[in-house]
Amino acid sequence: MKKIGMFFFASLTLMATSCSTEPTTYKLDKKSSSLEWAANMSPEYGHTGYVQITEGSIVMEGDALKSGSFTIDMNTIKSTDLDEPKATYLAAHLMGTAPDENHPVDMFFNTPKFPKVIVNLGEYKNGKLGMALVILGKELNQDVAVKLTNDEKGASIKGDFALDLTPLEIPGLQVGPDGSQINPAINFKLNVVLKK
Repeated sequence: MKKIGMFFFASLTLMATSCSTEPTTYKLDKKSSSLEWAANMSPEYGHTGYVQITEGSIVMEGDALKSGSFTIDMNTIKSTDLDEPKATYLAAHLMGTAPDENHPVDMFFNTPKFPKVIVNLGEYKNGKLGMALVILGKELNQDVAVKLTNDEKGASIKGDFALDLTPLEIPGLQVGPDGSQINPAINFKLNVVLKK
């Protein structure tokens, strides 16, 4: 009877160990990932493009997100709705790499001083992902709607959402002298692919 009890206890211990959830790290698949943007001044006028996510990873415990961070290279901003040379001019305008008297270096993202955006992930719950973004040296906290999935091969984060950049007080997104304004809520289409 004693041997049976010991065997039963050992079996329970083995089962508990085998069912425990170990942290799993998934690393960014840069080539398969994308981040598209769309900004507008009115329903009839706006621009679209993309910017590259260059590095990052997440840590999962089962289906639970424990941590994660990504780096966006702001010097990779591209326009997709314009032909050349206008596309290159718009990108330089947004990056601040070709300033003139009407478009100073800090009008938008000032990449000579702030070349990267850092994204730190928080809680993922009910389809919403908490994010703390460091943009232009300031932190912006927002929850966005995405779908996060993972399995034994990899993970993904996908979603269409808007980030309201109003708290950053970016000069180019302020109301102009004529009353016009670029919408500070920038739309994004995110497709992050990660591998073990």
